[in-house]
Amino acid sequence: MNNMDLSKPRRQSVKGLVLIFIQGARQSIRIFWPLILLVVLQNKILDNRLILGLILVVIFLLLIIHTILFYLNFYFYVSNGEFILKTGYLRKKILTIPLARIQSVNTKQNLIQQLLNVVSLEIDTAGTAGKELKIHALEKAFATELHNKLRSVNFENVELENSEMIDAKKSSEKLILKLSPFDLLKIGISQNHFRTGLIILAFGFQIFQKLQDVFADKADEYSNELANYISGSNVALIIFLIIFFLVVSILFSLFRTVFKYFDFKLLKQENAYRIEAGLITKRNVVLPYNKIQELNWETGPLKKMFGIYHLIFKQAVSTQNKKVQLVDAPGCLTEHLQLLKADLFGDEVLDDTSKIYSNSYYFWRLWIIVGWIPVTLPSLFLYTEWQFWGSEILWLLVSAGYNYLTLKKRYFRINKDQIRISKGAISHKLTQMELYKIQSVEFRQTIFQKRGSLASLTLMNASGSMTIPYIDETIAKQIYNYCLYHTEISEKSWM
Repeated sequence: MNNMDLSKPRRQSVKGLVLIFIQGARQSIRIFWPLILLVVLQNKILDNRLILGLILVVIFLLLIIHTILFYLNFYFYVSNGEFILKTGYLRKKILTIPLARIQSVNTKQNLIQQLLNVVSLEIDTAGTAGKELKIHALEKAFATELHNKLRSVNFENVELENSEMIDAKKSSEKLILKLSPFDLLKIGISQNHFRTGLIILAFGFQIFQKLQDVFADKADEYSNELANYISGSNVALIIFLIIFFLVVSILFSLFRTVFKYFDFKLLKQENAYRIEAGLITKRNVVLPYNKIQELNWETGPLKKMFGIYHLIFKQAVSTQNKKVQLVDAPGCLTEHLQLLKADLFGDEVLDDTSKIYSNSYYFWRLWIIVGWIPVTLPSLFLYTEWQFWGSEILWLLVSAGYNYLTLKKRYFRINKDQIRISKGAISHKLTQMELYKIQSVEFRQTIFQKRGSLASLTLMNASGSMTIPYIDETIAKQIYNYCLYHTEISEKSWM
């Protein structure tokens, strides 16, 4: 493997035929599942088993042909400092990535890949939307060496690491964090269960809509019966449904936590972090320090009770793709947070700077949008209902309390090299980054802000943007000018 020549086109492992076939079958089922469900449940549609068998055989043969053609026309190689992938048999597609623009090279292994003893290799860049390139089936040894070679900046001048060097690098790694089953339990319990419940409801609603399209009459009948049953039920049933909803949300949160973070390890290399995790899909992500645009950490009431933080590393993404490439590390203790901040930002200096809070106008703006507008519009139609006025007053009080907590957590710290921005309400989220990673700064001032000598700033880096709302106009201009000046004179690479 040490003498592999990537200048010659290579295909995936032959085991990839199985993955291509399964992927094609899954896509077919995803597209035609309402029709399949209709055929299965409505026996009268296809009484002739011979016709049904012939249809299945034709589908199977088409999938086999697709699998072979896709495999034979999928190959990759390196030429003139570029990684090139060619794919497609009806519509040819060529992907070309300059090696210097590669943002990250990660490996994943789902359950089927584990059984086949192959891994998938994913390559991201900061200049395109989504996953730029994915190779689904590579032998582990080959994937490891390809991974190391693609991470080399000077591709033509760097020799491929042999297996002894790779083993030495792995042995030099330092384990920072390993999550036990008890840690996973704490992380699952401290998740946002309300958000999880909304995800379950949205998913259930989509399933109901699909079924309604296939069985319109039955779906309307059952939905009307359910609505009538709930409307005629007593308070005890409604309380039971709320408790059941919460229990299901918590169990689903625990399942997602175990599924995503099983056997989680955060390891430190010489100039990068490596994360391993996953129950069914095992992921292996390498995070070079210089690729990390900002570090985020979050805590909340339950997380504080357990003494844990949820850390998020943000990497560069394209301007076309607003979905930030996130790599997270849940269940971190204070000592882990301090260690990571020291690696990425050096000695802690921001704690010695003063907090600059958003002005109280920010509270009034939020309260008008979240509190007053939602209760003012319905009052035009429900002003005669005393229950409405009670709920309206309650909503105004709750929204005022929530927005007050938002204001108390809306502040930032800044020095000549770094900035840390705080936000949140119930939870507390902080973001820290080096000023030289800022790519642009936007100064915004509405007519209402101008009357109060206030302004808002938006700082943009390669991973997205962050806002500092409603601060003193003089301070905003000073930060705006300094960030632009710092961006222009800095000779450090943001990647």
